[in-house]
Amino acid sequence: MPTKMLIKTAAPLAAIVIFLCFGAQGVPGQVASGEILPSGQKSDGCTLIAEGKIHDCCVAHDKEYFQGGTRHQRRNSDKRLYECVCRKGGWDRFFAPFIWVGVRIGGLPFLPTKFRWGFGTRLKGYAKRWSVEKSPNDP
Repeated sequence: MPTKMLIKTAAPLAAIVIFLCFGAQGVPGQVASGEILPSGQKSDGCTLIAEGKIHDCCVAHDKEYFQGGTRHQRRNSDKRLYECVCRKGGWDRFFAPFIWVGVRIGGLPFLPTKFRWGFGTRLKGYAKRWSVEKSPNDP
């Protein structure tokens, strides 16, 4: 009996702690020029997840998703996001595979979402060949 009561009490407390550690975004400040997409819009950073120290990874990924491109370019963009999140270490390294799966599924170009591959273009699929422009993260 005491165990059930402890679980009922601890669950909401755990949710609050997790939100404060991983979900709190802080006070909004001035938008850095690196967060502006080619259209002039501000990147939303890590869509649908708490971002914390992986924010820069997500902004770079948003810039690539904005332009869209081929299936191969999308795969490489998602791989760069995964690797960037892993480099942050700590819990981010643990969550990197889940983030990768999320962008692979949620970023499909034919989905009617604001974060799909090529969301800044009229194209509702993959480009047939390589675009002339390089990715913002390519050397």
